[in-house]
Amino acid sequence: MLLGMMVSAFAEIPEARVGQPLTLTNIYIPGGAVEPKPRRDRTPPLVVRLLETKPAKDGHRYDFEITGLDPGTHDLADFLTAVNPAEVPDMPGLLLEITSGLPEGIVLPAELPPAEMPALGGYKNKMIAAAVVWVAGFIALVVWIRRKKTEAVISSEHMPTLAERLQPLLERAASGNLDDTGRASLERLVIGRWREKLPEISALPPAEAMVKLRAHPEASPLILQLERWLHAREGNVSTADLEALLAPYR
Repeated sequence: MLLGMMVSAFAEIPEARVGQPLTLTNIYIPGGAVEPKPRRDRTPPLVVRLLETKPAKDGHRYDFEITGLDPGTHDLADFLTAVNPAEVPDMPGLLLEITSGLPEGIVLPAELPPAEMPALGGYKNKMIAAAVVWVAGFIALVVWIRRKKTEAVISSEHMPTLAERLQPLLERAASGNLDDTGRASLERLVIGRWREKLPEISALPPAEAMVKLRAHPEASPLILQLERWLHAREGNVSTADLEALLAPYR
């Protein structure tokens, strides 16, 4: 049927722009019930949705939502089909006008000036750089921790034991070369050692602590021998005697 020969059931032909939903309500179609034809592809210029069907005398009344995809005059009847092929509807002409023009007063966006395209892979390069920095920082942290552990081990390995710190002081005492400073250091080391093992002397002054240690079976040999050296100046002590005196401090 030519468009000039079509007779529309609408008093005025409904109009909508491309892509703008158009709602038609209370559309009377005599005869059997109708429904939108299924869309098998993207070629049909209208998308028709049936919103509601209401019974009416000798037919039905319908609410439709139509979205035009191509500009032009279209007949809604071409996009409808009978629900029951045995009940053929008396389909009137239902002309629609789909336009592509913009309404008056709409300002078109200004054209953007040409600009240089950003370099490809910018985000990727940033992520790679960030990953490299993170890995480098992690490696530096691991190296620093290992170096600190190594330094601590080396320091602990070279730290003299109590016996090693006492030995030169005792040798100087045996030879009569221990001055007051050395004697104070020796007594401080001895008392400190036994304060760790004997709670009963932990709070005593050094002089009282030495009195207690003179009677202690393990502490007394070194203290008594030291007093003899300081008073008698017997001379050099043998290695065996020195080792026996230092045994409780190893």
